[in-house]
Amino acid sequence: MALFALLLVAAFAQAGEAALEDGARFEVRSAFLEPAEHVYQLNATLDLALSRSAQAAIREGVPVVLELDLGVNRKRRYLPDEKVASLAQRWQLHYHALSERYIVNNLNSGQQTSFLSLPAALAALSDVRGLPVVDEALIEKDSHYEGSLRVQATIESGLPGALRVMMFWMDWKRTTDWYTWTLPP
Repeated sequence: MALFALLLVAAFAQAGEAALEDGARFEVRSAFLEPAEHVYQLNATLDLALSRSAQAAIREGVPVVLELDLGVNRKRRYLPDEKVASLAQRWQLHYHALSERYIVNNLNSGQQTSFLSLPAALAALSDVRGLPVVDEALIEKDSHYEGSLRVQATIESGLPGALRVMMFWMDWKRTTDWYTWTLPP
């Protein structure tokens, strides 16, 4: 068990460097809000490619949390921008060895989905459609608004005791740059 834990820590220590070597892209490719049923909903396309080391760690049972951080601000000329809405949408991705499936838990709603492969799970997480963000009544027709989105992937804090002690020294996290866009009037 100790050997496994040491190998796991070594894999995550190299995850940051390996991501560059693998050519893995971790970014927000596109995002926009559109009104539907009196609510603005987020549609986004993400690149959630993980390094080979991170993929191996997930296959070994290390859970990863993906978090979307979204903000909508009303742009003002002479005053600071006004925050209209913010949302943190979280998913946990882990491998279930008994069923040999990759499980995605929506930590906001409790919904659970399983996938046969890690690429299938990442592809599903990469395509965000119809995520409710802000009520249409909060958006004034004559004002200008800006949306911002970023994604973070971190190791789940609920690891077993021995691994948690070893992971204490590591800060394994990937974060995209903020993707910003203007909402149509």
